[in-house]
Amino acid sequence: MKAIFIFFFLTVILAGCRTTKIPTMPVTDTLPHTLPSMKKITVGNQQIAFWEGGKGKEVLLFVHGLGSNASFWKENLQAFTEGYRVIAIDLPGYGASSKEQVPATMSWFANQIAAFLTAMRIEKVTYVGLSMGGQIGMTLALQHPKKVSKLVLVSAAGIETFDEKARISLRNFMTVKSIMEATDPQITTSIALNFDNYDAPKFGWLVEQRKAWKTRSDFRAYAEVNEKSVSGMLDGPVYEQLDALHLPVLVLYGKGDKMIPNRFFNPGLTTADIASRAGTALHNAKVELLEKAGHLLPLEQPEVFNRVLLAWLTQAPSK
Repeated sequence: MKAIFIFFFLTVILAGCRTTKIPTMPVTDTLPHTLPSMKKITVGNQQIAFWEGGKGKEVLLFVHGLGSNASFWKENLQAFTEGYRVIAIDLPGYGASSKEQVPATMSWFANQIAAFLTAMRIEKVTYVGLSMGGQIGMTLALQHPKKVSKLVLVSAAGIETFDEKARISLRNFMTVKSIMEATDPQITTSIALNFDNYDAPKFGWLVEQRKAWKTRSDFRAYAEVNEKSVSGMLDGPVYEQLDALHLPVLVLYGKGDKMIPNRFFNPGLTTADIASRAGTALHNAKVELLEKAGHLLPLEQPEVFNRVLLAWLTQAPSK
C-alpha cells in the first residue's frame, strides 16, 4: 500500500511539472515589420521580448546586433523549426524589451541571456549571434560555458580590435544626439552600408522600422542604449580570451561586408583577414565567407545562410 501511494504521489508531482507553464505575456506595442506573435517574459527587473517556434530537442537561440531586434532574423527562423526549437530575442534596450536600467556591457547582456534561459527552463543552446550579438555570444560562452553547446558567429564584432585613439573616436561617433537627430537620408545611407548590394524595395522595411523610432516615447531610451552598447563592445574585448573556448564554432562573414573591418581605423585589413583571425583564435571553428553578402548576410543571402547553417548543425558535435 505504501509503495502504491509513493508511486501515485510521484506521478502527480511529475505530471504537475510537465504541465506547469512558463509565465509569459503577449507583446502588443511593436515596431513596424516585427515578428508575429512575440511574447514577453520577466527576467529580474527586465522584460525580454522573444519569438518562439518549432519543437525540436535542440534549442537555437538567435540574437541580433546593435540597433536592431529579432525581426532581423525574419528570413531565417522558419527554416529551422522542423528540427529545432527556435527562439529569437529582443535584447534588453531593443525592440519590445525593457529599455530602462540597461548598462549595455557585453558581460551584462551575457548575464541577462543566461538568466533568460534559466527563466525559460532551457539548460543549453546553440547560440547564433549577429554582429554585436556575436560578441555577446562569445562573452556568454566564456562566462557561462554550460549554457552554450555550439556557437555561431555571424558578421561578429569582437574579433576586430582597436587602439585607444580609435575607441575614443568610435564613442564620439555613435551618441544619443547623433541617433536622435539622424535625418531620413542619413538613416537610409547607414542601413544601405550593411549590404553588399542594397535593394531598396526588398530591404526598405528596415528604413521604415528605424524611422518609426522617432515617433515613440521610448526613442531616447533606445538611443541611450545604443550609445552605451558601442562603449560596451569597445570595453568588453573578447579576442584575447578565445583560446579558452573549446566548443564547436561556425564563423560566417560576407565577402562584401562594409562594416567589419572598419576601413577608416583599420585600413590594412579585409573581412577575410578578420574571418581568418577568428579561425586561428578558436580551437574548433569552421570559417566561411559568403559571396554577394554584406554585414546583414542572413537578410541579404537568406537561402545560402540557412543552408550553410543547417548543414553545419547536422555535422558539428555537441559540446
